[in-house]
Amino acid sequence: MTALVVASPTHAQGLLSLIPEKEGVQLEVMAPYIELRTGPGRGYPITHVAERGENLRAFKRMTDWYKVETTDGIMGWVRRDELDGSRAEDGSIAEFSTPDKLAYEERRWELGVAGGDFSGADGVTTYLSYHLTANISAELKFTQAFGEFSNIKLYSLNAVHQPWPQWRVSPFFTLGSGVMRTFPKPGLVETEDREDSALTVGGGVFIYISRNFLGRIEFNNHSVLTSRTENEEVDEWKAGFSVFF
Repeated sequence: MTALVVASPTHAQGLLSLIPEKEGVQLEVMAPYIELRTGPGRGYPITHVAERGENLRAFKRMTDWYKVETTDGIMGWVRRDELDGSRAEDGSIAEFSTPDKLAYEERRWELGVAGGDFSGADGVTTYLSYHLTANISAELKFTQAFGEFSNIKLYSLNAVHQPWPQWRVSPFFTLGSGVMRTFPKPGLVETEDREDSALTVGGGVFIYISRNFLGRIEFNNHSVLTSRTENEEVDEWKAGFSVFF
């Protein structure tokens, strides 16, 4: 995601606004000069040098480089720090920042890993989530638990509700279902593998760390729908981190 922030020069802590990537933003170069390259890196050749007072339009970002276009139609890539201090059309000062809390609030994809206690066993979870809105996301999870008597694999699809996505420490609630497979270890009386449906209810908190990184702490209760007389209840605590993009 591209984060282009423009701050009013009359307010050191002024309001920030996110400029849509596809529209770009008109800038006046305030540095003595900036170099346009054919690609997003110092190893690419320089195709144009824009001097102070020249106008550019900045577009998408790749790592620490922005794609820009001159008024003559020359396209190129400029390093982020060379654009800092440029002047926008309304006279405000442009600050080109790395992914920040605004990007966190508007994230779409998230990939993470977590570990903890799975009903007395050691559990590890990997997950991929897609944010349908700022508050609602769909999440695919795979959890593997390593117990003294058996190993467990849990595949689940969950809906996650985040009521206050703008908070740095933001609570969330989850509801989902999946399949739990139990593999007893050899040598036990009951050696037959089992496959049962599972319903999940849980919650926790996201912790925005910096850039593209999140911390995550959560608790889940899994109701395992067995073919026996009574269903099983499995409690799971875990903590981990994720990256968003």
